[in-house]
Amino acid sequence: MPGAEADRPSAVEETSKRPCTCVIAHVQNDEERARVQAALDNALRTNDAQAVLVACMQLMQPCPARDEPVAR
Repeated sequence: MPGAEADRPSAVEETSKRPCTCVIAHVQNDEERARVQAALDNALRTNDAQAVLVACMQLMQPCPARDEPVAR
């Protein structure tokens, strides 16, 4: 069916609808990424090792809601 491809949502659209359920909430969009990056920058300036760890975990770890490929 040539029209079926256009009706199907992309993998990005499907994963962006699922919330992160991880213990450390990962960023889900650019606004959240900017907020966490600002928190990381502040933690580095103030030598807050625990805040650096949390911000890095939010930015770096794989998140099933964000990074898992969606089966069609």
